[in-house]
Amino acid sequence: MAEMYLLYSALVCLIAPVFAEYAKIRKKAERAFNWIAAGGVSFILAAAFTLSFWNYAAQVGQWLQYLFEFIGWIYVLIGALLALVEFTKK
Repeated sequence: MAEMYLLYSALVCLIAPVFAEYAKIRKKAERAFNWIAAGGVSFILAAAFTLSFWNYAAQVGQWLQYLFEFIGWIYVLIGALLALVEFTKK
């Protein structure tokens, strides 16, 4: 079940720049959307560790999943804050 949550989060993070490009707002905060997309890639990597053979090797896979999930959330947080700053500038 956790891998579905991670895959949904990754999908949302990877589709956000696409919709921003479609809405013609990505150019205003391109760096922010790059950070959000990097968070999506990190979520995919975290989900990959839940489905791999690492789960059988002394919980290494679980710790790597937590690590990359945390890194993904940090990337998304940085991207959201950068977008907020860019969109509130005059």
